[in-house]
Amino acid sequence: MSFSLTPEEQNRVELASLLGYKLDPISHKDLALIITISAVYAVDLLAVIFLLANRRYPPLKSKNPLLMAAAFVSCVFWFIGDLQINGHVHLRNSILTDCRGIGVWLRVLLGVCTVSSLIALRSYGLFRVFRQNLSYRGFGFYLPFLVYCACTLVYGIVTQVLPARVTVEYMPMLDVCYCPKPFRAALYGYIWATWLIIALINWQIRNIKSSFNESREMAFSCLLVFAILTFSTALQFSRPEYPLDQTLRLLSTGMDHLGTNLVWWAIMGVPLFNCVFNHRKYLEQWTAKLRKDGLQHEYDVKSDSLATSSRLSAGSEDDDGFFLFDHAPDQQPAYLPNGEPRPISRKQQLQRQNRQSSQTTRTQASARTPNPSDPFDIPPMSPATTVVTQVLNDPFERNNTHDISF
Repeated sequence: MSFSLTPEEQNRVELASLLGYKLDPISHKDLALIITISAVYAVDLLAVIFLLANRRYPPLKSKNPLLMAAAFVSCVFWFIGDLQINGHVHLRNSILTDCRGIGVWLRVLLGVCTVSSLIALRSYGLFRVFRQNLSYRGFGFYLPFLVYCACTLVYGIVTQVLPARVTVEYMPMLDVCYCPKPFRAALYGYIWATWLIIALINWQIRNIKSSFNESREMAFSCLLVFAILTFSTALQFSRPEYPLDQTLRLLSTGMDHLGTNLVWWAIMGVPLFNCVFNHRKYLEQWTAKLRKDGLQHEYDVKSDSLATSSRLSAGSEDDDGFFLFDHAPDQQPAYLPNGEPRPISRKQQLQRQNRQSSQTTRTQASARTPNPSDPFDIPPMSPATTVVTQVLNDPFERNNTHDISF
């Protein structure tokens, strides 16, 4: 693949001139852009490897490392598609002449739409937890994502079924891919709708608990994406032949991938940096903020910050990690994510009524044996006994209370 002015490239310039277009030949400026963005993604790859290797570090795990790693892969697909659609490389006699396979499926569906949907999924998870008091996992959590993926798949299938002249077609005389304005309008309308939904979700969660509040990062990300989308939309409809103009194609690709990298690092930059250079201190500060927000019930945070830090750092081999409000059915937290006490269940109400009715038949002086299945049945204490309570999860959970006699 040549980036110099070969006879074939000169013929392409002359053919474009005969068709009424001014074509800037592919040159070393295109190569410089490819090398620069590839180097940036190489650094991102190292960051993703480090992220996955340290995914049990609580501040990193709260960012959902698997989703962010998948978002990185989608950005790479997007970049490969941009090399074709924006005319940075020669397409002739290569797989790059498949404009629908690479330009639509790889660049748009697996690239732009997928990275947007993954960012939306993160925000929707926080919305479910802090606004709807629902779980961060399960079918209900993934349902909107699956619906979006189904719509994206339908879009791709329709694109594949329709004639190439209606969607995206390869123009051998100019050696570029071209798509008509109706198809561009449908594509950009879909992307705009996606990011408007992301912005709306993040507006709804702008005042959530500070431990998970990403309002500044996501406000920056949405403003940046809307600025790039505005520029790209205007470019697509005012200069649809922009791949022939070297300045415009360099600007378009550079803005796309500078923007996506800034969004990714806006979300992951602070915890990654502190995991490398400020591991222990940042973890203690993070867990202290967690405790201040009243979320220690959801994360089994002990009152001793050092003990908390060491326990959270160590983790366990059979634990799948630091999942938001991840509890077994019999270990529900005492408080809801919004800070309100969790309502007493029907079973607990019946247990309390049975306890109260049984206590009325007893005299105050009679000794009784505590009911181990009743979380509210607290045994009498002798004067010589001191109780030291260490809260691991539920403050009413008797299995987490230890009596130490002196």
